[in-house]
Amino acid sequence: MQSPLISIILPVKNAGKYLHDCLESIQKQSIEDWELVIVDDHSADDSVVIIHSFIVNDPRIRLCTNEGDGIIIALQTAFHQCRGKFITRMDADDVMPIDRLNVMFQAIQGTEKNTIVTGKVKYFSDHPISSGYQKYEKWLNERIDYNDHWKWVYRECVIASPGWMAHKQALMDHKILDELNYPEDYDLVLKWYRSNFEIKTIPQIILNWREHPNRISRLSDQYNQENFFRLKLKHFVSHDLNEKSRLLIWGTNKKGKLTARLLISWNVPFSWMTLYPNDHPMKIYNKEIEHFELDQIARPFQLLIAVYPEHHQLIEMTEYLKRNELFMGEDYWFL
Repeated sequence: MQSPLISIILPVKNAGKYLHDCLESIQKQSIEDWELVIVDDHSADDSVVIIHSFIVNDPRIRLCTNEGDGIIIALQTAFHQCRGKFITRMDADDVMPIDRLNVMFQAIQGTEKNTIVTGKVKYFSDHPISSGYQKYEKWLNERIDYNDHWKWVYRECVIASPGWMAHKQALMDHKILDELNYPEDYDLVLKWYRSNFEIKTIPQIILNWREHPNRISRLSDQYNQENFFRLKLKHFVSHDLNEKSRLLIWGTNKKGKLTARLLISWNVPFSWMTLYPNDHPMKIYNKEIEHFELDQIARPFQLLIAVYPEHHQLIEMTEYLKRNELFMGEDYWFL
């Protein structure tokens, strides 16, 4: 049997309410040379019945049972079954625009192996989309406009988990899907970053991203803020921390305190600074809180910014950093 051009990885767990829309959107793709590898993670609803109703009339769809439990092993199980030259991921509650696979393939063909293709996203729901998700959608789509993902990699997960396409061989060469940790979507992106993958962007929507109260990311503690910070900070310490530089944490808010607590627990030395000394105690976690201007600090230093202000203040902050010859993604990162 001839190998398909594109393999679509689809983990499924109790997604019967949304699965039909997802599978139908895949079948309607304008490009037909694909296979869909579904891994059922021991669903207790009618997900498997729905999947079989599609398999009967479409041999491009295959169903496997998760070899373990949870989405990480489901993704690994699916990947080992893929035969396509290119790999993309989909989630069972989301919907593909009709030309998604075609535009992503057109973008990735002819690129170097270490290339990730991604595009814009659009949330939809039966309920009002919260302001937080609206801001995240806007922020993700701005990354597409500016193609500056790696500069922001420690701020948020910069690529939507069901919104990428990659060369299968590159994923194999770098063992990208091996030994993933939760939150797995962010860990995957950090592995691409660490392996010097390039990102190629598509200026159109490639994912209709369903927002609903039963999303795993909403329900599981594996996706809480502390786990995201633990993952990103461990990666920073392992791969971007310059031991010859002084590490500064800017901000004593909730994120600043979480950052400091984790670094202290790992015995990573740092200085903790605030621009508003009168608003804070002199010490937090028995750590001195300092107040100084960046031009007063001896070089070299690296800056982790736990403060994320409104847009006009963000512009002022980045201009201030630029005047001090500090460059995003090299000397400082937003958390």
